[in-house]
Order: sequence, then C-alpha cells, then structure tokens
Amino acid sequence: MDFSNQLDLLAQAEPTSNPPLMAWQEQGVLRAIDRQWIEQLAHHVNESNDAVHIAGALCSAYLGAGHICIDLVSLWKKPPEGLAVAELKAALAASGVHSVADWCDALKQSQLVSLALPLTEKPMVLSGTRLYLYRYFQYEQQVLSYLKHHAGATPFEPDAAIIDRLFPNKSDTVDWQKVAVANAASLPFSVISGGPGTGKTTTVTKLLALLVSQSAAQGKVLRIELAAPTGKAAARLTESIANAKRSLPLEEDIKAAIPEQASTLHRLLGSDFGRSRFKHNRDNPLHLDVLLVDEVSMVDLPMMAKLIDALPPHARLILLGDKDQLASVEAGSVLGDLSLGIESAYFQADWAQRLTRLTGENVSQFANPEAPLISRSLTLLRTSYRFDANSGIGHLAKAMNAGNAQDAIYQLQNNPRDVHWQVPTEQQTKPDIATLAKGYDDYWDAVRQQKDIVSLYAAFSRYQILTAVRQGEFGVEQVNKQLELYFYQRGRVKDPHVWYPGKAVMLTRNDASLGLFNGDIGLCMPDESQRLRVWFMQPDGSFTGLLPSRLSAFEVVFAMTVHKSQGSEFERVALLLPLTPSPVLTRELIYTGITRAKQDFTLWGAAHLVTAAAQSRIQRNSGLPDELWLSA
Repeated sequence: MDFSNQLDLLAQAEPTSNPPLMAWQEQGVLRAIDRQWIEQLAHHVNESNDAVHIAGALCSAYLGAGHICIDLVSLWKKPPEGLAVAELKAALAASGVHSVADWCDALKQSQLVSLALPLTEKPMVLSGTRLYLYRYFQYEQQVLSYLKHHAGATPFEPDAAIIDRLFPNKSDTVDWQKVAVANAASLPFSVISGGPGTGKTTTVTKLLALLVSQSAAQGKVLRIELAAPTGKAAARLTESIANAKRSLPLEEDIKAAIPEQASTLHRLLGSDFGRSRFKHNRDNPLHLDVLLVDEVSMVDLPMMAKLIDALPPHARLILLGDKDQLASVEAGSVLGDLSLGIESAYFQADWAQRLTRLTGENVSQFANPEAPLISRSLTLLRTSYRFDANSGIGHLAKAMNAGNAQDAIYQLQNNPRDVHWQVPTEQQTKPDIATLAKGYDDYWDAVRQQKDIVSLYAAFSRYQILTAVRQGEFGVEQVNKQLELYFYQRGRVKDPHVWYPGKAVMLTRNDASLGLFNGDIGLCMPDESQRLRVWFMQPDGSFTGLLPSRLSAFEVVFAMTVHKSQGSEFERVALLLPLTPSPVLTRELIYTGITRAKQDFTLWGAAHLVTAAAQSRIQRNSGLPDELWLSA
C-alpha cells in the first residue's frame, strides 16, 4: 500500500489537530499536507503520542524539500529553518521525549513505524536514527541492493588491444577517458562523471564501440539503448553520439551498430500518461543488453529505483553526468551520493593494478587502501577540453565549484573576454529587461523572416536567460512577463496574451499521449497553411508540430530556472540572482548556471550573494552515502 497517499482513503476521519503542528504550519515550517498526512494516519490507529506526530510531519516536510529521510540526531541539533531548537525540544518534552534515544523509543512503540529489520508494511520506517516514509525506504534499499551486488560482481575482461586502438595517442599524464572505458567495460554497473568539456560523450561512445566490437567478435549483437531525463538532454545526447562516432578508428559496421537515437527515461520505461506507473518493470523488463543514461544528476531516487527494477538481470547500466551540478528537483541526490568520495577515493590497490594492466596508464599511483568497494564502479574525468587556459568561464566554474568565493569574484572582475558581471545599483529593484532582451535579437529576426523551424530552433537555443528563483521581480515568472511585454512594446508580438509567432514555451507536465514530457521546449510558428503550431524537437532531431489547443500545462520560456536548464547548453547565458539572500543560492546552482554557457556568460548579481552561494552546499538526507562510503 502507498502510505504516503492515504488521505483519500481516510477522508471520512476527523482527527484532532495537533497544536504544535498547527503553529508550525502557520510559521511556514510545515505544509498543510505534512500536518494532515500524519494526523489522519494517527487518528486511524489511535496514535496519541505527539512525538510520533512531530516526526511524521517533519519527515513529510523534508521529503517535500528533496530529502529521502530525516536524521533525528541532526534534527535534535538543528531543526528546519523557522523552527528554534528550544521550541522543538519543548514540544517533544511534553510527550516525555528528552533525548534522541527517547524519540527513537517512542517511534519504535508506534503502530505507524516499522524497524528496518525486520521490515513490516507500516507508513514509516526507522533505520538507526533515520526515519523514512515506507515507500522511499523501499526505493533506497532497492538501489542500494543493486549497487552493492554489481560493485562486487566478477569483472569482465575487456580487450586491451581494442582499448589501445580507440586511444592511440600517448601522453605524460593519465588518460582518464581511457581508464574510464576500461573500468566501465569491466563491470555491469559503472558511473562516469566529469565537468563540462571533459569528454563524457566521447568517452562513452568509445566504451560502446568496445562493447560492440567484443560482441561482434563473438558473433553476438548487442541491444543498446540511450536515454536521458528530458527531451532536450536526449536530443543533445543523440547529436553528441552521432558526432563522436564519426572519428572512431573502427570499421563502419561497428560504428553502425552503435545507436544514435536517445529517448527520455519516461518514454523508455513506458510512462502511463504522466503517472508514476511504467509499462516496464521487474515483471516486464526492458529488451536491452546495455543502457546508457546521460545527465544522471537530474535523476531522482524514485526514478532510479524504477529504472533498476526494469533492467533485465544480464544488462549493463552506464551512468553519465556531472556530479557537481544541481541535484534532481524531486527527492534524492543519487549521483551525488554515489560519487561522494570520488576525488580522493580512486581505486582499491588490486583494482588500480588491473586498470594499469588494461590501459598502460599508471593508475597504480592512485591506489587508495581505504577506498570502498563502490569506488571500482566510478571514474572521474579530470581534464576539460572545452575551456582553454585563458577561459574565464572555465576558471569561474572551477572557483565556484571549489567554494572559493574570493577567486570567483576575481574571475568575474578580470575575464572580460567571455565573463561579464552586472552588479545591481543600490536603487535597482527590477532587472534590466531591455539589456537582457537584446540576446534574442537574432531569434526575432529569424521569426520575422519566417525561417524554417530547424534554423529557428537553433537561433533560439543560442541564448538563454536563467534565474535562480521562481518568484519575485528577479524570478522566472515575472521576468518572462516583462520580456513578453517588452517584445510587445517593440512590435515583435501582437498580443502577449494569446499564441503568436515566436512564442517559446516549456512543458511543465508529462503527456505520454503526445509523446512529450516535462521540460520539452516548443516554438510557435505557422505551418505551410499559415496555421499556428507549436513545434517540439524529438530526440532524433526531427520536429513535431501540434495545435496550441492540445497543450495543457506549459509556461513561457524566454527565461527559465537554472534547474530547468540542466541537460542544455547555450552559446550565451545570462544568470539573474535575486537582490536578497535565498536558501536556493548554493555553489551547485551557480556552477550549473555558469556551465550552461559555452562561449559567453553574464552574471547579474551582487558580490555578497556570490560569496554566500560559494559557501553554501546542497545537502540532502539519505542513507546511501553511509552505506556506500562509510560502512564498507
């Protein structure tokens, strides 16, 4: 039973509201659903202990903020923002709870809570001092079981001669792309992580070439599928794989066996009209031998669990992404948890020796006797080929990623070639829409000339305004309204309240019936009969034109949030920060915004916000890091 969605089943119940929870809802600490969920369940089983109510409400609230669980030890020391330590402890003391141990005891005695071992089907699960909603504990255990099983699997033996052929050039430093290929080819599960321009797609294309070559030599044909979280990311993967194949030093039949077309994860699994159910699962697994998933930082824990559930037992899973990007919008931070110690862990000694033998690269120098078993599944690409030594974007991204605020400020001030900094004045209360809108001049010229949709899409994709927040004058909603008004005032738009040529929208909900998904971008232009349609790029690069009336959930996208920009790249990017501090301003958010730009980046924001962001990291509660990195 899905305990986190029982409100409909219990709608007839009339529970008594819990005073502390009511007060915390009014303070904004809890949402209404957080309080109502636990009160309904508590009423259903006659659970009167306020300590259980408080734990359940906070568990729900933290899930809404992206956490998989709550840690009672951490909560005891630092409650959520808006709730004082003394206030939380006073509310718990009223139920006889004066320590974390007392709190755990109260939960163990509740009919609403199961222990992790033995696990029984109850709404919440207590594992040590971590409290989960039942469903999310199951998701985590499913992923954890898969990772531990495959990390310790008997390794395959890749063909070192083919690896050498794929990497003919030698250098004085370790070729981490070559190591990544040998490493990933050795195991049924692997993760390849790297920042922008480190050659992730080139590396994984060579990995696929190695696997195809080895299978062909054995007279077998590999069924390979490529996938990404969003349509835009799938389209980019399709294009990148196609480009990377051309330069492979292999026979044409081998290249032809490497697929180019990627799909979204929802499309791959068979989304049931936007719901969380999928056609493919353990009872109806995917028909494939190898699955490559790009932009894994965007994949939340439930999706990763469902993906793993749908894999046939023999399949290889290859995950690709930048571990330093923003975590997924929904709960969990799977790539971040997996690669927690990737910089320093390297490989166990015997595994380092194995990789040295397979590649000829001196990997043994990076052996770490304390590296956990999971480290053998991970490779970090450490050299960026996109940004040269003079690249301001590269230096700025590196400084922000390292949390070095002083260096980040220096890079903003001293790299005018490709980095620009617009600092708001003391009197400024709104963004400079006129300056921001100039970036779309080429796009509007293409609209006016009624260029074909391929050219139009290319023009639109060259520039993007990003925002850190949704609300307020510097939030995505208001910025888009102001941009449309600006375009209207200059005659580019006849009426911003209706569909018009050039209107750009992003879907905000999956619609499997249309083959479109959350994050897909459409441009409105007339077809051959001058009837307005919204054109969406498919993963294979083709375009589908739909009547605007068929779209039900979308928003204008001349500006988008940094979260929505993941999986995309643009020649030029303008990133808008709000005027005042916000919890969303983290180094991951700024880093992700910076690395969306390939040629030119402009930051609109004050120095103190850059400093605060550099010093703030996204932290999401999860049991995966301890299980994978500390308990090994």
